[in-house]
Amino acid sequence: MNEKMKSLLIGAASGAVLGAALAWVASEVDDEVDETGQRNSAVAQLGPGDYIALGISILTLARQFSNMLRKS
Repeated sequence: MNEKMKSLLIGAASGAVLGAALAWVASEVDDEVDETGQRNSAVAQLGPGDYIALGISILTLARQFSNMLRKS
């Protein structure tokens, strides 16, 4: 197996694991009941600023990986 294919497989596997972990955390239901009598998930409690911060964090992570690859 060549290096490019190995890198793609490692990236896909690590992305799948990270995505599954984030989905697990996001699917946790809060034990408290809101005023309508329903339990809110963590995703329902996020606002637009939280999504922007998450996007910036993902771009920062991608930039750090790029810098690591340039150094080697």
